[in-house]
Amino acid sequence: MITVLLATYNGEKYLSEQLDSLLKQSFNDFKILIRDDASTDLTWDIIAEYCEKYPDKVSAIKGEGTGSACRNFFKLVEATDDDYVMFCDQDDVWLPEKIEKTYSKMKELEAGNEGKPLLVHSDLKVVDGCLNVLSESFFEFQAISPERDKLNNLLVQNNVTGCTVMINREMLKLAKEAPDTCVMHDWWLGLLASAFGRSSYIKEPLMLYRQHGNNQVGAKKATGLTFIINKFKTRKNVKQNYLNLYSQAESLLKMYGDRLSEEQRETVEAVVSLRTASKWKKIKVIRKYDFRKNTVLRTVGQYFSI
Repeated sequence: MITVLLATYNGEKYLSEQLDSLLKQSFNDFKILIRDDASTDLTWDIIAEYCEKYPDKVSAIKGEGTGSACRNFFKLVEATDDDYVMFCDQDDVWLPEKIEKTYSKMKELEAGNEGKPLLVHSDLKVVDGCLNVLSESFFEFQAISPERDKLNNLLVQNNVTGCTVMINREMLKLAKEAPDTCVMHDWWLGLLASAFGRSSYIKEPLMLYRQHGNNQVGAKKATGLTFIINKFKTRKNVKQNYLNLYSQAESLLKMYGDRLSEEQRETVEAVVSLRTASKWKKIKVIRKYDFRKNTVLRTVGQYFSI
């Protein structure tokens, strides 16, 4: 059985459309578990309506506020026990074959990887609030390289989009213990897969990723002059993002240092060392461990931002 974990907070505007897209999936052997993070709008009323209408398919937790989508998802993980788990945002639309195709890819990945923590994710279409397509490929829009799935890659840049993810039971076991610091749950899951298991991706977009004014994270075009200007304008945020990255690596060491190989532990420690290293030392470490970003533009920015 597959459980779809749906985290909600003040999502009344688009929630029904998302739930309807889940209920129209070509693959039917799944259930939906919703956790609401203390919404103050009509989100819970909508959830209650679907729970009443589809009691065998939809269930929900009315939770206390955690303050973030990341922590809300970890609360959902704690409450879940299933063979496979998928993650779902409240404001997107899943294409009809999303679960079927993701599950098929997971079964392919399982062949020869029995007992390992596994993760599958996919591309998605970027759309506006009215579902008009802004980009046919989130991978291209964000200049994401999903094939860069090694530990040194994932330590410095996330290539996994949470709302496309399916994990197996072994990965679920690892995910049940939330880290002290986690930039986002999908990044953390990608790290665990790179360190202890395997991941795979589907090039085909399997959902519509809606961009609107209230997005928790959102997609930003990662190419061109506008991208450079925005990074310069928000350099304080960029600096904080790097600090969060280092803290996330520290959490990985703290929780799983004894399970990492010697080479893996050295790589994670190298990332952590960047926090206090001099500028030239940081550049040397980045080159030694190949901590480069996905694109030349991002890598150049990395040297200026660290």
